[in-house]
Amino acid sequence: MTSAHRDPDAELVRQCQAGGSAAHSSFAKLMDRHARRIQLRAARILGDENEAEDAMQEVFVNVHRFLHRYRPDQPFSHWLSVVTLNVCRIELRKRASRNRRHDAFRNDPMKPRFSELEGDPILRGWLEEALDDLHPITRECILLRALEGLRYREIAVRLGLSEPAAKMRVLRGLRELRARYPLHIVVEKDTDAD
Repeated sequence: MTSAHRDPDAELVRQCQAGGSAAHSSFAKLMDRHARRIQLRAARILGDENEAEDAMQEVFVNVHRFLHRYRPDQPFSHWLSVVTLNVCRIELRKRASRNRRHDAFRNDPMKPRFSELEGDPILRGWLEEALDDLHPITRECILLRALEGLRYREIAVRLGLSEPAAKMRVLRGLRELRARYPLHIVVEKDTDAD
């Protein structure tokens, strides 16, 4: 009995590679079967749940794109682990690059500072403290969006993220702030559709 016959994913992979009407549902079943394991592995490597979720999505994209390259000489789960590891390595390299850019941005004398913002100093202090509680990348996304008025595409380029990841960071961060600090604040409707 070959490893392809023992591999519980072999038939689903074969259906995906063959294309046709069963390919989409077979791919969805594969991803459902392995999503939690991918996310846990990515979280262990990256040390961050949000980044692990983003990495899992990237793994799905890569698997879909490169599934035709998979050969059943090893179990599909092994190949999936290699894809996950590669996505995480790329993310760690991006993180190092982002950290260098963040350090440069943080030390930039032209960067807007909360102390320079007009308004109530108590509110300024509260806002600075609330933002400090967020994940550093999420905080930077919100600051670039709110203070500099950058579009999600520009935020993504500046921070080395995908555009959907930048948008998701802003939305998650604002949701987190609303949950932690339930204030009734009217925020201008987000009109950045791109």
